[in-house]
Amino acid sequence: MSRPSLLVAALVACQPALPEPIWEGEYLHYGTTTDAPVCRGSFVLQERHAVELARLMGFELPDIIRFTRIKFRQIRKYCRRRARGCAWDEEPYAFMAESSYNFHEITHVVANLGGLSGPTAFNEGLAEVFQDSSASINAGTPLAQVLHGDVDDVMDYHTAGRFVRFLIERHDLALFVEFMRSTWRTAEFDEFAPIFAEVFGEPIEAAMADFADYPNCSSGSNRIALLECDLPPQPWEGATLTLGADVSCERDDVLGPNKGGLMFTSRAFEIAEAGSYRVSAPASTDWSYLRVARCGSCWDSFELPIFPGTSEAHELTPGRYYVEFGRRVGEPAELSLQIEQL
Repeated sequence: MSRPSLLVAALVACQPALPEPIWEGEYLHYGTTTDAPVCRGSFVLQERHAVELARLMGFELPDIIRFTRIKFRQIRKYCRRRARGCAWDEEPYAFMAESSYNFHEITHVVANLGGLSGPTAFNEGLAEVFQDSSASINAGTPLAQVLHGDVDDVMDYHTAGRFVRFLIERHDLALFVEFMRSTWRTAEFDEFAPIFAEVFGEPIEAAMADFADYPNCSSGSNRIALLECDLPPQPWEGATLTLGADVSCERDDVLGPNKGGLMFTSRAFEIAEAGSYRVSAPASTDWSYLRVARCGSCWDSFELPIFPGTSEAHELTPGRYYVEFGRRVGEPAELSLQIEQL
């Protein structure tokens, strides 16, 4: 959720000071006002997400992003409203109170740096498309309500994200970027509708009507998993694939903690042939999280939570997939998952 730009002039004089960074990368500086632990991947992977997203949208980051993990009671101080986090329109700053990372807010900053202001529904929808997988819902608000009104509720965000993904697939990301650069944050429906028609070559009403046939899926499946789906696929040994991960907070590829105190890392794999596959996780006396997801969209979504000690057969279609491995911060472990073609 971005801070309204109209507030900036009035509040610039009382802008809260940012803490000194605890980590400095080439494109991201990370600061915190808490004493909570931060896994190294929250630095490294958020920076990588920002860099890769900017390049995907056709530009190089022109400035350093300042991400700050703040205490929950500091939300109004930094965000000027009740929220989980925010990004400032006029500065490359992002803040998050519930988690040590948030790709949604990082995406806002990248869009701002690239001049992609765009109407609120599209701006928030873009951030939802490139969010992390920590928050996933299945229900949305009617599209007309989202495009004609405020985007405040999580269900508004879900619909906005699905419509933006629909547009990217229907046209392409380059045209969507052009539309975002041709519009502005406070534009209302009657103002951005003619620009939509000019950029996309169709009336917005036509896109809205066809969106009714776009399948519903979770926001986790609707997202473009930019980093996870770009990982090198792990090799198969005949009909068997074993995926392993060292889930430790000190590793560059481990994000965390989220608001639940969990840390995560991912591994990718490919399915070459459609068929039945058995997915198995070794038994464990300690709590662990495993989730298999497809690098697709709502058209071909696949999400499978796997519990330690379980084995399930599922039909998988060809394509790229990834596995999320999760543990509680402070409880590092080597986790594994086996997939066997039946």
